[in-house]
Amino acid sequence: METITVTILEPKAKQLLDDLANLNLIKVQKIEKPKRKKRKFGSMKGLVKHIAEDFDAPLEDFKDYM
Repeated sequence: METITVTILEPKAKQLLDDLANLNLIKVQKIEKPKRKKRKFGSMKGLVKHIAEDFDAPLEDFKDYM
């Protein structure tokens, strides 16, 4: 059996797929997205080891725009 993912944007397309499913020509399954873990505040703490002294300094490429 071949699997095809379809995104339905119009009600007519949904009705057509439902009709085909009722005739047993296709099998319609809803695929659920995997759930993401909640982000925890401060989880990146300690991963940045060094920030350059001129980190906030303007870039040479943008000198004409400043």
